[in-house]
Amino acid sequence: MSNPNAGVGVCAACKYNPECIYEAASSGVILQCEQFELAFPVEAARPTSTQPHAMAGRVADENGYAGLCANCDNRATCIYPRPEGGVWRCEEYV
Repeated sequence: MSNPNAGVGVCAACKYNPECIYEAASSGVILQCEQFELAFPVEAARPTSTQPHAMAGRVADENGYAGLCANCDNRATCIYPRPEGGVWRCEEYV
């Protein structure tokens, strides 16, 4: 007897789909499975560029702040760390 839900849920992308005993024994759509592994090929690592990053040449402002901190109204009282390359995402930025 075949499963009417075959190829639905996580099974559609699982590499074990053709011979999976869990899918064959299931009467419903499978949304979670401990055996699940993607069947799609993993993208190869991108080659690293020999060009310097666009932000690498940026200099901190005259007060030593880089990134969003350079013109943030909260920079004098900010408690968050300021990495050398600058902060480029901040929920407290004003």
